[in-house]
Amino acid sequence: MDIAALSIISSQASAQNDASILILRKTMDTMEQNGQGLVNLINTSMPIISPPHLGNNVDINI
Repeated sequence: MDIAALSIISSQASAQNDASILILRKTMDTMEQNGQGLVNLINTSMPIISPPHLGNNVDINI
């Protein structure tokens, strides 16, 4: 192989690597947004916490 062919191959590999990194960054950004949305959904869907004095005692008659 001559120098020109090696240069082209190296350039193509570099371009593929750059494209892979960009796709990975976009995927990570999307996953972060999905995670934040899930946290918001969980926080808004949690039931209202009962007062601490309720449910501490259970009366049972046998």
